[in-house]
Amino acid sequence: MRSQKQLGESKRVWLSCALPCAVVAIVIAACSGQGTPSSPSAVGLHSEAGHVPAGGRSEPSPNIASELAAVRAVTAKYHNISAALTDGYQLGYRGVVTGCVANPTAGAMGYHYFNWAKMDDPAINANDPEVLVYHTSDEGTLVLGAVEWVVHKPLWEQAGNTAAPVVFDTTLHVINPVLNWYIAHAWIWKQNPSGMFADWNPDVTCP
Repeated sequence: MRSQKQLGESKRVWLSCALPCAVVAIVIAACSGQGTPSSPSAVGLHSEAGHVPAGGRSEPSPNIASELAAVRAVTAKYHNISAALTDGYQLGYRGVVTGCVANPTAGAMGYHYFNWAKMDDPAINANDPEVLVYHTSDEGTLVLGAVEWVVHKPLWEQAGNTAAPVVFDTTLHVINPVLNWYIAHAWIWKQNPSGMFADWNPDVTCP
């Protein structure tokens, strides 16, 4: 559990970046014109494309693949998005990353459902990801494709860490300097030609 001091620091960090994050999201939303999935939880979405491409390995090692099976077991129930909502996941985080995230050339990620309590905790637990990433099916419904580990870089460093966090031999990286989060994806529910741990999936599109 985090102390009151840590919670206060988290609040100050968020307040210090809230305005620039909001400006970025508004500008991107105005340029996008992308649609939203037909899901009751998809009200008020807009596009947020602040991420930049990052590479990934084509296939995890056998040991890592075996360990990822545990993450699949933990997250299998979230194919039903109602279960995700019940467990505290919600679309976007404090007004940012609320739309379908895509890259003009590398593919897309989809819609990010954040657990705010896990986001505000500087710890990283490989079997307890902070984010569930959904994409739309041909019918327009939300489908679970990936999980994502995310930690605020300032909170990670305030906790005494000097090196970037590592999950399943994959080093988390800062993909958006405005948000300043360490992140890593794992496409455990959707095949990704770019690699299990790639940020972008060319087989995923935004509506």
